[in-house]
Amino acid sequence: MPAATGFTLVELLVVIAIIGVLIGLLLPAVQQAREAARRMQCVNNMKQIGLAVHSFHDTFNGLPPATTGNTGVTLWAVLMPYMEQGNVYGQLDIEAPGGVDACTNASHIGASAAAAASANYSVLRNTVIGGYLCPSRRSAAEGKNSKGVPVGDYAIVIAGTEKWQFWKNPSSQLQALRVAQTSDDKNLIAISNSPVTDAIDNPNGGWRPRDTLARITDGTSNTMIVGEKHITAGFLGLCCRADRGPNGSDGYLYWNRSNGPGGYGEYWVAGSVNYGLARSPNEGVGLSVNSSPALGSWHPGACNFLFADGSVQALAVNVNSNVLISLGGANEGNVVSLP
Repeated sequence: MPAATGFTLVELLVVIAIIGVLIGLLLPAVQQAREAARRMQCVNNMKQIGLAVHSFHDTFNGLPPATTGNTGVTLWAVLMPYMEQGNVYGQLDIEAPGGVDACTNASHIGASAAAAASANYSVLRNTVIGGYLCPSRRSAAEGKNSKGVPVGDYAIVIAGTEKWQFWKNPSSQLQALRVAQTSDDKNLIAISNSPVTDAIDNPNGGWRPRDTLARITDGTSNTMIVGEKHITAGFLGLCCRADRGPNGSDGYLYWNRSNGPGGYGEYWVAGSVNYGLARSPNEGVGLSVNSSPALGSWHPGACNFLFADGSVQALAVNVNSNVLISLGGANEGNVVSLP
């Protein structure tokens, strides 16, 4: 009889086992390659933000503000013309708030500013910018939270323990990007949502850059201005939960008021270096905002930061806290080299 063709059962099982081993060896390499590509895209996003910051500085002879003031829009709206969003920016009244709440009605900020705030919000709530999202964390299709407003994965670096009202005290702030300046600095006034007798009409009107690059005396290559923002994995896209802390405030991107739409804004618009870096996507689960990092990435072991010179550097998640704090300040005189 002629010899049988094909594999015996034993040989077939051996081949299947070998294929399984090869797949097991190949899969981690594929995953690592995909993460490397995502991380590179994240770096490119931050470099684009850096170019936008410098383009703004060249145009207005000053650094873009972290926020235009209490009730004002944030850096992420101010930079729109330099992030290929000029058409959106052209629809905004950039002196008006970026959202609406009990503090932005006509009895608090004047009728025209209140109307402009509502118009701004109708535009901004539909504006997701892919360059503000890290692909290791989410896609552009996931760029809104559970309140239906845009979110982002990058935070303005602040130096100090303030989280909720970082616009209030620019004289004591050490970070590079501070609140904008107005002629009377009414944009620094806390506006209560309680009934008022006299409206503060258009408090952010006439804002302009408060600082130039010359203020960064520690060196632009030693001063961070934007970093990746920490959001715990189980709460991605969620907002405004009772247990929010570091868990539930994947908040609105373009406005810094803490009680705004899809908000608790400031903590999720900016992040303080004084609280360290998250070492994993799950760090801080169950903790309050006052005991958990606000900065951190989903890249294994590292977090990307944009420096004032436009470069992007990755810091190890276990970086020395004193080094991190020093890199967050612009002119405190404690110059350190990158680890």
